[in-house]
Amino acid sequence: MIAVVGLMGMSGCKKTEVVETIMPNRTFIYTVTSNQWQLSQDGLTLFHDIDLPELEQYYLEQGNVSVAISGDKEQSYDILPATYNGYSYSVNYTAGFVTLKVEDPLLEDGIELQPPAASIVVKIVLSDSDFIQ
Repeated sequence: MIAVVGLMGMSGCKKTEVVETIMPNRTFIYTVTSNQWQLSQDGLTLFHDIDLPELEQYYLEQGNVSVAISGDKEQSYDILPATYNGYSYSVNYTAGFVTLKVEDPLLEDGIELQPPAASIVVKIVLSDSDFIQ
């Protein structure tokens, strides 16, 4: 009798499938050559702007932007900010643009900042995220 009641109770169950939404990251690779750097007006910073229309307001407010550089043909990456080959690299971003900055890490007087001699590979990753307040 108990088995019959158990069977009748179980027949009301139905299988449901849980569908998980995956938020994919998007990765962009750029190469910055030594002639693409611009010197700031004060002469203390080199910079290079990367036009990235995929970097929308969403990533400023909720998502994540990660930037890394490689000086060894993508054998390894340094996440910015970082000091690499005697240069201090940092990054600033806004909707539509990523700006790479290079400075003398010691900010010594009389140092004339020269663009890095070798090309730098830049990896920019845009990550979706669930913002929790």
